[in-house]
This record gives sequence, C-alpha cells and structure tokens, in this order.
Amino acid sequence: MAGNHKFESNKKYFTISIYSIAVILIGCIIFRFVTQWDITKKLLSELWGTLFPFFMGFLIAYILNPVISFFHNKLFYRLLPEKAKKFSRGCSIIFSYLLFLGGVVICLIFIIPQLVESIQELAEQVPDIYKMIGKFVTHYKATSTNVLSPEIVKILETKVLPKIMNISNGLLTQLIPWIYAMTLSFAKWLFNIFIALIVSIYMTADKKILKTAMKKMILAIFNKKRAASILKTCKDCHKIFSGFIVGKSLDSLIIGILCFVLMTILGLPYTVLISVIVGITNMIPYFGPFIGAIPGAFILFIASPMKALIFIIMVFILQQFDGLILGPKILGDSTGVRPLLILFSITVGGAYFGPLGMFLGVPFFACIQYLIENWVNYRLYQKQISIENTKL
Repeated sequence: MAGNHKFESNKKYFTISIYSIAVILIGCIIFRFVTQWDITKKLLSELWGTLFPFFMGFLIAYILNPVISFFHNKLFYRLLPEKAKKFSRGCSIIFSYLLFLGGVVICLIFIIPQLVESIQELAEQVPDIYKMIGKFVTHYKATSTNVLSPEIVKILETKVLPKIMNISNGLLTQLIPWIYAMTLSFAKWLFNIFIALIVSIYMTADKKILKTAMKKMILAIFNKKRAASILKTCKDCHKIFSGFIVGKSLDSLIIGILCFVLMTILGLPYTVLISVIVGITNMIPYFGPFIGAIPGAFILFIASPMKALIFIIMVFILQQFDGLILGPKILGDSTGVRPLLILFSITVGGAYFGPLGMFLGVPFFACIQYLIENWVNYRLYQKQISIENTKL
C-alpha cells in the first residue's frame, strides 16, 4: 500500500543541504558584519584586547626560541652528564627566561626613570624656547634687516609664539596627570606581559607537542604530496619571519648601544632617551633610521643647534655602518623585500596595528611575497612558460 512507504534518506542530497545551509549562514554573518561595521570594529577591538597577551606570548616564545636552542645545543647539552641530558632543554628555557627578565628589570630600574627625567627636563625647557623666539622677533624688528618677509614675522609673533606658550603651559600643567596615566597604562602592560610570559613558557615547553599536532592536522586534512608541500612552505615562511625578527632585534640592540656610547663620548644630552628612540625605530627597515633621527635631532636642537648637527652626522655615520657592515652580517637577505613593498607594509601595518604593525608588517608581507612568487612560478611551470624565452 502507498501508505506503507518509508522515507529513504539520500546521503548525497543531505550533504548538499548541509553545505547550502552553512554557506547561507556564513553569508548572513558576513553581510551583518559589513553592514554594521561600527559594531564589528568594536567587537574586533575587544577580541584583539582579549587575545593580545596570547599574541605577545607567542611572539616572546618565537623570539626566545633561537636563544633557547643555542643554549640547549651549545651549552647545557654538552655540560650536563649523560643521565641528565634530558633536562638540558628545561635548563635552557629557565636560563633564557632569566636573561630576558633580567633585561626587563634593567629597563625598569635604569632606563625608564631616565626617560621620565628627560621628558620632564624637555617640558621645563619649552618656556626658554618661547623667550628665545620672542627675543629673535624683537631683535629683528629693531635691526630691520629685511631677511624675513613681514608676513613670516607676523606669523611668528601672532601664531607660533602663542602656540609654543600654550604647549609649554599644557606640558607643565599636564605633566603629572600624564605621568599618572602613563603609570596606569604601564601597569596594564605589565599585567599583559606577565600573562604573555606564562603563555610563552607553556608554548616553549610544549613546542614539540604543538609542532607535532600541527603536522598531524595538515596530514589528516590533505593528501601526502600536498601536505609535504604545505609543510615545506611553512618551514620557509618560518625561516623568513624568524630570520628577520631575531636578526633585526639583535641589530637594533647593537645600534642602540652604539648610539648611547657615541653620544656619551661626544657629550650630547638625553643619551638614554634618544638611544632608545634610535634603537626602537631601527627595527623598521630602510626608513627606521630617518624616523628615529628626526625626533632625536629636534630634541637636541632645543638644547643646542650645533649639538643637533653633530647628532645628525653621527646618526648618518652609524646608519652607514649598519647598512653596509652590521646589517648584512646579521640579517643577510632574510626578507628579500623591495623598498616599495617595505614602504607599503610599514604604511598598512602602522595604520592598523601601530608601531608593532610597522615592525611585523615587513616579515609578514615578505612571506606573502614568497607565497605569491611560489604560486606564480608553479602556474608558469604547469603552462610550460619560460619568461626568458617569451617576448612581450
């Protein structure tokens, strides 16, 4: 009888239905995110704030990994007796983190107080700059040398001088609240760094487990040939990324120390403040030295134009040494990124992720460039096209 027919499931159509529902749901979510961008942006910002300690933990573990491997292979594995060799990696992790924490403590004890002192001293010098420019305008009016046009003198007198006075008053009145706000912000950063340190220790200790899990996941999803290709690509991207981060960090640390030593020898003021600026901005390839030299020269110009000139010459020589000798020795050709792409990566990374984005944008886009070049070369190989033999 017709009423006794049972419903027969169709696996093929059931799968198609599931995929259709999934695509529709994902499309609706994307549409909602795009049409309500302000809410989406707020959610992404909150998510980034929550995940930031984990990202920093990964970054710390990533940077310290070569250091840990060095101490493991070159020191503890050789020094420890045969029965204790299994503890060599643990000893390497503890020793590396002690060095890292020691560097952080040195910064907290010695560098940060001097930075605050330098900023306070600069704020106190702004009224002197106001008086100096005022005397210049008065002297110019008295002598009437006509070197500057009356319009420029009027701008100096009516706009520049009041602006400097407002800045000086603002700096002096808002310095303590600013330092208080910076202290709260720094305390929050310390808490995030503490969480990041714990995360990085777990990541470093479980490095082999995480690496094996990633390999298993790739082998489970893809066939053997494609999995081998993906693993090789990941290895090459890791080489580009880690080579840049570790090499550039070491290079910038050396440049910052050299800047401090040279400024001390030359008798220039604000050595700690300017050396920190030069060292940090040197992390940005090509354009970092110029970015770091501008605030340093401006700070010294306030104290003495001649000292600012000496500083500019010193930075130029220091960056020539870095670009021609130190940089190639440490970095080699770790990224292979052209200056135009570096400018693009700095602009995009800085716009969306601030100073950290300016630094990490370069190795990130270096990996993107590597992936695109690999894909293009593979497609040309499939089509049996040789650029050398092709006339355009």
